[in-house]
Amino acid sequence: MSASYAWEANPASKYFDILLAIFWDYPLVMHKTYQYKSFGREERAYLRKEIEKLPNSPLRELLLSILKVVQPPIGSFKLKSFKLRDDGDKLVHTHEIMADPHVFFRVASLAWLNADSVAIFTNLNLHVLNMIYKEKHISRFIYQFWNTGSQHGYSTKSRTALIAHIRASESLLNKFKPIIEGAWSDLTPLELAKIYDIPLKHEQIKALNNQTIQNGRLTMFADSKRLKTTEGKQTSTKFLDSTLRMQADLIDHEDREGHSSDSGDLLSFGGIGGDND
Repeated sequence: MSASYAWEANPASKYFDILLAIFWDYPLVMHKTYQYKSFGREERAYLRKEIEKLPNSPLRELLLSILKVVQPPIGSFKLKSFKLRDDGDKLVHTHEIMADPHVFFRVASLAWLNADSVAIFTNLNLHVLNMIYKEKHISRFIYQFWNTGSQHGYSTKSRTALIAHIRASESLLNKFKPIIEGAWSDLTPLELAKIYDIPLKHEQIKALNNQTIQNGRLTMFADSKRLKTTEGKQTSTKFLDSTLRMQADLIDHEDREGHSSDSGDLLSFGGIGGDND
């Protein structure tokens, strides 16, 4: 488990913010800016008590573990939504989402890949029997409990911290196995699109196929430099070398990261993902 954990790396930092606003007796007003106060033993005890009310789930265990090591928040925060449930609802749908591993990990994985709540709702509707969720329930869940989209400011540093925190705990590692072996794995974008049934445009499929071809050529070229002839002499494949130079537009995915036209999302180059509002 992490020795220290940044506040902004908590995927449920907005849920923590809502609870703190209540604890500090702030008037709950949408889009109002609040100042963080001291974050000590009483605040942690209150958050722990509220988190323990959540369904027994991988997410509940994760949040309890983060609470033990999270750094105090600094500055101010703004809440665009503070309701934990809709008035008159018999179910707290955000709780239902986290309580069902199949639903939670599909929502969490797609949100991690920067799919918006509309896309996740459409996707989930095809994979859940007796669907009880509306798009607004998914949007609220993402905002309050799994706000990991890079479009909302969840940085690469925060992603690395979250994965490291989970990997450092054997219990969390086992509970989060579905996302570790899926969205957090070394699978290619095309493989991820396949296992999560993410619809792709023709341009996206073409780009992903070109990327796969390029990666294969690079591997073949690297291997060819290590081949030796029967006479024991080193040889290389000049054809592959010239092919790569001729098709410079086939850029490896890792080389595209950081480019000004690329948001850094695993599937961003085709416009997958967006705002969760």
